[in-house]
Amino acid sequence: MIGRGFEWRRFVRTWQAVLAVWLAYAVVRIAIQPLLGWEPVDPDDWTRLLQVRAWLDGQAFWDVTQYRMNPPEGFSMHWSRLVDLPLAALMLLFGERAALVLVPLLWLLPALFALRAIMLRLDFPPLALACGLLIMPLFPMVPGNFAPMRIDHHAPQAVLALVCVALLIRDSRWSAVACGLCAAAWVVISLEGLPLVAVIAGLYGVRYWFGERTLLPWFLGSLAIAATALAYGTRGPLDTAYCDVLLPGHLLTFAAAALIAAIIPFLPWQDRVQGRLLALGAMGLVCLQLASALLGPCATNPMAELDPMLQEWWHGMIAEGLPIWEQSPSVALSLVWTIGLIVVGWWRAHCRGLFHQGRALPCTLLFLFALAAGGYSLLVMREGVVAQLLAIPFAALLMAEFLPKARAIASPVPRIVATLAAVGLTTPLFASALVAPLDDYVSRDGVPPDAEDFTQRWGCNYGALADLPPGLVMAPFDGALEILGKTDHTIMAASYHRNQRPMVDLLLAMTGSVDEAEAIVREYGIDYVVICGSASDVAFYRTASPNNFANALVSGEPPEWLEPALTPSNSSLRVYRVER
Repeated sequence: MIGRGFEWRRFVRTWQAVLAVWLAYAVVRIAIQPLLGWEPVDPDDWTRLLQVRAWLDGQAFWDVTQYRMNPPEGFSMHWSRLVDLPLAALMLLFGERAALVLVPLLWLLPALFALRAIMLRLDFPPLALACGLLIMPLFPMVPGNFAPMRIDHHAPQAVLALVCVALLIRDSRWSAVACGLCAAAWVVISLEGLPLVAVIAGLYGVRYWFGERTLLPWFLGSLAIAATALAYGTRGPLDTAYCDVLLPGHLLTFAAAALIAAIIPFLPWQDRVQGRLLALGAMGLVCLQLASALLGPCATNPMAELDPMLQEWWHGMIAEGLPIWEQSPSVALSLVWTIGLIVVGWWRAHCRGLFHQGRALPCTLLFLFALAAGGYSLLVMREGVVAQLLAIPFAALLMAEFLPKARAIASPVPRIVATLAAVGLTTPLFASALVAPLDDYVSRDGVPPDAEDFTQRWGCNYGALADLPPGLVMAPFDGALEILGKTDHTIMAASYHRNQRPMVDLLLAMTGSVDEAEAIVREYGIDYVVICGSASDVAFYRTASPNNFANALVSGEPPEWLEPALTPSNSSLRVYRVER
């Protein structure tokens, strides 16, 4: 038994343990995938697939316009080719389905290695290390982003954030350079990561403030150079008409920050804490002023100029982008529980002296960044993926502390209860599941509870439209991308904010009168009008007015200028052909 225990404790610290955990997770996910289906999960996954297909079919690398949306102009997109690269490579090597299965699972591998690196750097005991590698499925926002067919950009962002932290808590210049490179890739993929990248820069500043190694210039220099190379290399000449991607103003601010950070150590009074704090504060003020001057309106929320119609009927209904007070009880509790695990885990580790002897600063840096990510998730729910990944080490410490105590209880029933409590209280899954029944009493995904009465229990197979001659389709946002993915049709609009006019017109048609809808249909030259009565966005459109266009379509009594083109049996899908 002693020998086995010793071997187990040695094995859990090796890279082979990471591979074993990843392989077990991958096998289970692939085994259950036939029950879940072999199609992309949501509209963003469909769009990512369409983007890679278009590239492989000959569309220019720098051109990510979706020309099958609102043809012939197409839809301008802000997405990065960085996320397309692994998908395209595996599609060429193994085919489309294999790529859709493997790419999300492969993103999990560097996440697990980063978790291992964090826990080894903080010298976790073997049981805590094992828990940290195994408990990821108990964090409700994490597993779905690494599941087969989930190919949007959220997993790469979360992985890059986690790798940045693993590098941040190390002490070498090369780790700072690598951290800057990962941070650059992160903000090139999505500008939403910029606040947390700023936090990383601030934490490198904290290291300098407390007299640690001068790593801030190396991080900022790498960030400035890599962000410039990746931005121009994956997008070509930067389009300054939009605020949703890295702009020359961002890049110049990064460069200025790197230059100032390199000069600071040579300024007077840098041998004193007060002098270092004054220099860092002045640097922050200068960079903020520079960013404001260079970026203008783009220095604030890129969604600030969103059309009110889109804000009310689209953007304000996307749960993943909303703050905690707009979330269902189960999601809200999951976010709060995650922050609680970070705080309690750090406090317990501090009280037990686990992070003394040179590990106090790395643990504090991890704690502060995890706390920042948790706070960010209260404003933008999807940032909870990053927060929950960063909470795993703290949860692992708590579980490793309480689980042995629970297992040491002699009586079977108390031992079982204590064991379940040790697992349930140190992860957010069970608390979130406990309050999930309350979700039925509040809005879901922006749909008021009374709108749920309109929905039906069966879904819609948009692939049936492939039997119709190709044409321009008007369909609500949630189903439009699947139509593109499964057929040769084009669509009027999809939910991508740069293209506000066709999006607004689609919403005006669906929520307005039949006569207003006809005018829009004629203006765009629509061939087919498609609606899925069981879709949540359709249910929401129907609440606008009892006699609006969406209600007329779902009722099966369309206006005279529409004729049924396809009516699948046992489905709420309605397909109408526009009479000329």
